[in-house]
Amino acid sequence: MPAKAYSDMLVEVFRQLDRQPEMLERVFDCFPDVLYYIKDAQARYLSVNQTLINRSGLARDDVIGQTADQLFPVTGASTNAQDLNVIESQSPIVDRLRLYSSGSGHRYWCLSSKFPVLNEEGQAIGLIGISRDLPRPDERHHGYRRLLEYLDYLEQNLGQNILVTEAAERASISVDTLERLTREVFHLTPKQLLMKLRIDHACKLLETTDNSITDIATDCGYADHSAFARQFKSATHLTPRQYRNARGRGLHPH
Repeated sequence: MPAKAYSDMLVEVFRQLDRQPEMLERVFDCFPDVLYYIKDAQARYLSVNQTLINRSGLARDDVIGQTADQLFPVTGASTNAQDLNVIESQSPIVDRLRLYSSGSGHRYWCLSSKFPVLNEEGQAIGLIGISRDLPRPDERHHGYRRLLEYLDYLEQNLGQNILVTEAAERASISVDTLERLTREVFHLTPKQLLMKLRIDHACKLLETTDNSITDIATDCGYADHSAFARQFKSATHLTPRQYRNARGRGLHPH
């Protein structure tokens, strides 16, 4: 079949999807660990899957038309600001590692991807995105055992200035192999995995101790308090102090 015929068929399929927008929702309903959403130019929800609705605790009609900040209210830098930046800059976000908490206070890590949607004039009219819950590492994977020494080194030295290359050498793993194994087992790069361990440790200290933010930054391997605050805010959309104040109230997932 000629390439143009395939192209024409694809255009027709998208035309039918335009008439049946619920079809995409039904597709993403098949993935309980994925939050799917389409938002308008003001970052208000237009289409969502059942997982997002379930985690909001609301009915579908109460979700549509809301922004993420309205649906999952928190203090501090907002998901809505990030959405608007994607739309206004027309710059996508791919696999951004994020931490959020459910209403019950359980923490979840996810990988968020957002893409601006452009009209025929090249103007951004909204975005489409997904947030995938980070799966538990597959302990049966052949590479998991090879990573145990590397992970142990990271966890035992979180308060130090860890270089991934040095940690890999201590675990007798080449950097290339380390990159492959962490992606296969944890679905993360080595740097993302290190950041996750540090932010998890910081969250635990913020939730269970009265240690100062500066001391917590040091305990998590950050010599620079401002660098810790920036990375923590990038992961949670909150400053460490705002996270401590908001614990138990739930952080938005996307």
